[in-house]
Amino acid sequence: MPLFDRYTDLLDHIHAKGHTPKTLGRTPDGQAIVAIKSGGDKSPAIFISAGSHSTEQAGVSAAVDLLDELDTEHQVYTIPDRDPIGMNGFAYALGLSLDPPPVLNNLDDVGPLLRERGEVLYEKDEIVVAIIGEYGYSTHNLYYDLKGDEAWLAALKGRRLYFPNRDPGIEGTDFLQRAYALIIDPSGEVLHINRFHDTPWAPVESRCTRDLMAAITPGLTLDLHEHGGDSFWFSARHQQNDDDQQWEENMAEAMITAVAASGAALAPEEYLPGSFFTRGPRGVYWLNAGKRGEGLNLVDFAARTYGPSFTLETGMKLPFAERVATSKLAVKKAVEIFAQRYAG
Repeated sequence: MPLFDRYTDLLDHIHAKGHTPKTLGRTPDGQAIVAIKSGGDKSPAIFISAGSHSTEQAGVSAAVDLLDELDTEHQVYTIPDRDPIGMNGFAYALGLSLDPPPVLNNLDDVGPLLRERGEVLYEKDEIVVAIIGEYGYSTHNLYYDLKGDEAWLAALKGRRLYFPNRDPGIEGTDFLQRAYALIIDPSGEVLHINRFHDTPWAPVESRCTRDLMAAITPGLTLDLHEHGGDSFWFSARHQQNDDDQQWEENMAEAMITAVAASGAALAPEEYLPGSFFTRGPRGVYWLNAGKRGEGLNLVDFAARTYGPSFTLETGMKLPFAERVATSKLAVKKAVEIFAQRYAG
């Protein structure tokens, strides 16, 4: 079970295992966004992705492990990390604008550096937002605070806004170890890399996933994420026809049963991830993208366009190995049921 510090470590590991990544596109700093084909030759294909939020590294490690562990006759295409820049850390993200990249000893160094080296766009209490070169940087996560109509956001339209992790005690995502990326679209809407799957304007990371799905037309899509708690849950999507819906339900039941049997903690009975979810069996939630707004994420888009799709969520407060193992177990069970659909 690898835990990667840098994106180059991930690529080196994949090559060492004998896999040949295919470059789908390149991030603004030139890093290759890659997909790896594994499994067999049977169609329809399975699509697995991880790392659209760089702070969620257990999904990345699970996706890499599954390249060798997933036993299926179906073609499997995996994008193990959808945000190479963010994976490399906040100092690396600052290095897109500053040469050499700054040395940051702790979170307290971020605010003074942004004031000294950047054009400050916004400052309140401990929050500092500045633009340096082509990129925006913030001391804090503002995703849930910005409405999109703030006057100072005009300078960031069409740009990225990076901020460091501030949650303590997350194995694999220490302070400054990862950089979370927000994307401000040309209209000023503040989103992130796991959006833009249904919009004409999209960052390269989202275009890569859209283009790959168009090429392979997956029959099953699994996106590996994490949340800030200490339990496992996943979100399913209502399907476009009765047959797909039945298999979505079959896979959902099999996954949550297997995870519960493993002893992993499921989300509490009363838990609801958001107002745009409805509860299924414990640990299973049905997401309504129309109620959420913000456009379609990868799994929303896959469900609307291709078929059964799930977003897996492991709890970041749990030990890293447990998070990876639970994510892999759920994927393997989904693939097992998926194969039954196309047996014979």
